[in-house]
Amino acid sequence: MPSSVVDAEPVTAAQARAAWHAGVAPLLEAFPDYAGDILRAITFSHRNPFPVPVFITGRAGAGKSTLARAIRELTGQAEPLELPQLSLASIRKAATAGEALIVDDAAPMGSRARPPMFTQIQGEIYISRNSPLHAASIVVATGEQTVDELSRDRVLLARINRRRAPIEIYEQLHSDVAAGSRRTVHTYLQAQIPRVTLSRADTAAWRIALGDDVAHDRRRDAALHVGHVLLRSLELDAGPQRRRMSTDDQIVTAVHAALLYTLDNGASLVGATVATDWILGRRTEDYLYVIPSELMPFIRAELNNPALTTNAVAAALERNHLLYRSRDQGRSIPRSINGTLPRVWRLSPGLLI
Repeated sequence: MPSSVVDAEPVTAAQARAAWHAGVAPLLEAFPDYAGDILRAITFSHRNPFPVPVFITGRAGAGKSTLARAIRELTGQAEPLELPQLSLASIRKAATAGEALIVDDAAPMGSRARPPMFTQIQGEIYISRNSPLHAASIVVATGEQTVDELSRDRVLLARINRRRAPIEIYEQLHSDVAAGSRRTVHTYLQAQIPRVTLSRADTAAWRIALGDDVAHDRRRDAALHVGHVLLRSLELDAGPQRRRMSTDDQIVTAVHAALLYTLDNGASLVGATVATDWILGRRTEDYLYVIPSELMPFIRAELNNPALTTNAVAAALERNHLLYRSRDQGRSIPRSINGTLPRVWRLSPGLLI
């Protein structure tokens, strides 16, 4: 089983940025289409287990093992994993709670494993919440085999078929200086990521990433968003985002943030007639009755989208079972609030958690 690397001395922000330049920048140049998202996944895994496995596929010589080695260094693994045999049972036994599990050449072209090993690993994580693979901080596997179509929405997939960067970049990537720099970055992330405070919207995205009942592609994209935010907060650049949260999830996180912001800044969800200048709606034991016109300016501001419509927000909330429509009245219903009868959204109280 691989052991973790622990540096004795703390790493300063300046040292981390220098290490990022020496060890991570060539990784981003060598694998421009995939390294950024993998870095975001690793960053998220310093806070919580990344919710889906990372599969790196491609022909022999494309750089899969090079990328796996860099991931090993960025996750604090001192030595490559050696399995007694290539089987799901051996991979399970190698998993350690809170540590990265990196299986290089897990799905070689000549493997007779049925189902293929990529499918077995993905299925284990998708189906069994009690699997040791769930407790690993991140699960990474490489191989020449392809990933089946059903699995692709349930993994973070990097398909590498050719080397694109100049040979000097790969030489730099393989240097002892670059490897040591990546281990320094790991030490810095390990110390700093748990200390980062997320915004309200990003906390809502984090909750989506952790949601056991949420579709795996949504969890993956939310976790990558949070990983991006965490790196940005530390002034570390992983390049442009290739994946973004779905429009629905962006709206849900914005509604959550807008609700908390307005309530923190003087708005009220009243239960009876009260004297207050800013009434957002009414709260009962079962529902939040929110006046859309009071909340929409803050949702638009959160998303930086002044053209966002009330109907678009209501539809997204309904699709995610957070708004309960009336069979007769539609998505907004009349409700008595503080002596008036506005039309309101009937929302889940879970939006305030």
